[in-house]
Amino acid sequence: MMRVWRLYREKVIISIVLGLIVAVRGDAQSFSLSNNVVYSATLTPNLGFETRVDSTWTVGLWGGFRPWPTDDKALRKYRHLSLDLYTRKWTRGTPWRGFYYGFDALWIHYNLSNLKLNYFGMFGDARHRRMQGNLYGGGSFAGYAWDLGSGFGVDVQTGVDLSWTRYRVYDCVHCGAPVARKNKVYLLPKAAVDLVYSF
Repeated sequence: MMRVWRLYREKVIISIVLGLIVAVRGDAQSFSLSNNVVYSATLTPNLGFETRVDSTWTVGLWGGFRPWPTDDKALRKYRHLSLDLYTRKWTRGTPWRGFYYGFDALWIHYNLSNLKLNYFGMFGDARHRRMQGNLYGGGSFAGYAWDLGSGFGVDVQTGVDLSWTRYRVYDCVHCGAPVARKNKVYLLPKAAVDLVYSF
């Protein structure tokens, strides 16, 4: 039973969170969809869904998924799945307009190899080896949203997450047993430029 729970716990948690978000409020002008164009520039499809809790608070779930290269024998890998559950406080009293601040909880599953980027010391082991693991984090952020009319808007934000990752290191991109298991803690900065549609 514990093995089954370990295999499906993320899916169960995501389903519960999505159900809660949808159940919070169901009237018009209370939802938004967003796409982080900074994240899209890394060829990672992503989408955020957010709903109003009251006149000043919203809660949302954002995710990105980069499945390629799908060939396990490819030398360079940057495959990952990320989910970010967040809440925002809108200082003007109207969601999706003006200044806001918020808090988030982050989870990322990644499979990386032959990467030349180091991103604040996180991916050093992936330069000549493969690393695969999970990252968990939580933090805060702030930003500003512009209403462009007809439900469309632009949202910019920056923040930081205190994150912990546990991963395995492999000698090659497609091989058996790991050569090392590591745990690391990072202060992870983040930035986003979102295109938003609210309805």
